[in-house]
Amino acid sequence: MRLDGAAAARIDPPEEAGRIDVGFARAEDGRTYLDRQFASYPFHLCRPHHFAGDPPGMATLYLQSCAGGIYKGDRLGAHIVAGDGAQAHVTTQAATIVHDGEGEDAIQETVLEARAGSLLEYLPDPLVLFPGASLSTRLRARVHERAALVLGDSFIPHDPDGRGRMFDRLDAEIWVENEDGRPLARDRFDLRGSLLAAALPGVNGTFMAQGTVFVVGRTRPAETTAAALREALEGIGGLYAGASTLPNGCGAVARLLAADGVALRAGMGAAWAAARRSLVGGTPAPRRK
Repeated sequence: MRLDGAAAARIDPPEEAGRIDVGFARAEDGRTYLDRQFASYPFHLCRPHHFAGDPPGMATLYLQSCAGGIYKGDRLGAHIVAGDGAQAHVTTQAATIVHDGEGEDAIQETVLEARAGSLLEYLPDPLVLFPGASLSTRLRARVHERAALVLGDSFIPHDPDGRGRMFDRLDAEIWVENEDGRPLARDRFDLRGSLLAAALPGVNGTFMAQGTVFVVGRTRPAETTAAALREALEGIGGLYAGASTLPNGCGAVARLLAADGVALRAGMGAAWAAARRSLVGGTPAPRRK
């Protein structure tokens, strides 16, 4: 992945990598549409949808995969751009299974760009980490000072045989920068499934599923947004969550620990709704999956 100064973000994937590259633009009537799209296996794109209750003209795009998940040795890249004034919600058709890596990492790299006046929501469903899964994810977001970005990242460990076996490793990074490439915030963890399974007090306890929601850009004061996230997450059963401001006054972040996928979904949805209210007002309707 390469980002060069103020130039447009670009992915240079390894040979034979699966890649998706989409751009959203704003039409004269305010409607957001796809002005650029490319997808190679295993990715697939449908046409964007427009839903009642969203900000005027907002497009919703579902990213789909024909592969049935992420497998050992996969090298996947995504580049998603919300052009000037565009409003887009990007999600997946379902959770993404990460299969046994048999000792070999899979790599997933994502670059997001929210240009002047745009609103970009990037909220894929959780990663489902099967026993032996080993995945490295890198998400880099470039956000204009007059744009806004909501991004989510979450995972659930799962053993389809019900024997309690864990994934091997999840190495994840989120990097946020301004339109000139200056770093604003960075979040990174390198987690072993064996540590999660230990259920250590003060680390994760019995909470096995985890999620993060960033709200970056033209929000209300960052502390106000953080408070709205906290309030939205209070009282959700099976959820332990909190929110705080991000460095450099660039926004707020919520961190979620969940007892299961049901609690995680409820928490991520509540945080998304709070972010939408902070940015543009109104509560989003759940997407059909």
